[in-house]
Amino acid sequence: MKIHSKVIRKILIIIQAIISIGLLIHIFLRHNISLLNRASALSMPVWLILSFFFTLVLIPILSAARWKIFLFYSGISEKIKQLIKINFISIFWGIMLPSSDGFAAIRMFLIEKKHRDRPGTSGSTIIAEKLLGFILLCFFGIFFSLFIHNIPQITLSRTILILIVIIILLIMLIITNSKIYNYVSLRLEKIRFDRRVFKYLSGMHSALTKLPFKKILLEALPIMVLIQLTSFLNVYLIFKAMGISIPIIHHLAFVPVIQIISLIPVTISGFGIREGAFVHFYSLVGIEPTVAFSVSILNFLILTGVPAFIGGIISITDQIHKRDVVK
Repeated sequence: MKIHSKVIRKILIIIQAIISIGLLIHIFLRHNISLLNRASALSMPVWLILSFFFTLVLIPILSAARWKIFLFYSGISEKIKQLIKINFISIFWGIMLPSSDGFAAIRMFLIEKKHRDRPGTSGSTIIAEKLLGFILLCFFGIFFSLFIHNIPQITLSRTILILIVIIILLIMLIITNSKIYNYVSLRLEKIRFDRRVFKYLSGMHSALTKLPFKKILLEALPIMVLIQLTSFLNVYLIFKAMGISIPIIHHLAFVPVIQIISLIPVTISGFGIREGAFVHFYSLVGIEPTVAFSVSILNFLILTGVPAFIGGIISITDQIHKRDVVK
């Protein structure tokens, strides 16, 4: 059984790698992208100083503070320093997982490992955090798109975001509804579902239903807003570093949609999907495909690549083994 699961895992990784490479090649050929022409495009690199400050200081602290609030209301106490460490390690191990947010699964593994006595409880905080984060991301995209009137395609994006919000709200209703849970749990018992998995899901469901979302939002929402605005501003800073000035409202309307699209779990770390989305949306305001592609890569390297490098160093220092993470 273990050998069978390993084979399936390897096949999935290969498929995702092929899709990633295929999409990148398609983007290169379709838009005649030449990164060599942009090798010296950073005419104003000083703007990246603030970008690195976001990545190395502001975002790690804010992300840990946000998570600490969710954990606190789940009855779990963790230090900010420890949560920052877990986040860095998770980015390192999750960089090869599907979607641009695959490291969330590693975060769940690491925090659950620390709190084995309450299976599902600490993991539920990540589920709740992500669902609320998606809703907020969609809200940003919907709200700021209302200020853009000269791009017809933005209406379609707004409609898609509204549908995503509705779907997420339905998911939250389903996973926190006792009647639906009882119905599903009875069906799982009949098919002899793995007891350990069933116990874990039961614990997670119980923890989610007990979370005081109103109290959490009062404390965590300002931090969540600041984190997301910082990620939008980072794209603005990279364009400025290339000597390109685009009205900030376009970034606030485009980046949320791009981030949601890159979450589709079909490529490794969202490669190909994210770059295609950057090229498409920024072409609407006259940005060359090569420039948009370059910004996408730089944005990934700064927001994900640098933290992953730090997480790798921490992992080596702490001797966190790959076989444990894979399990």
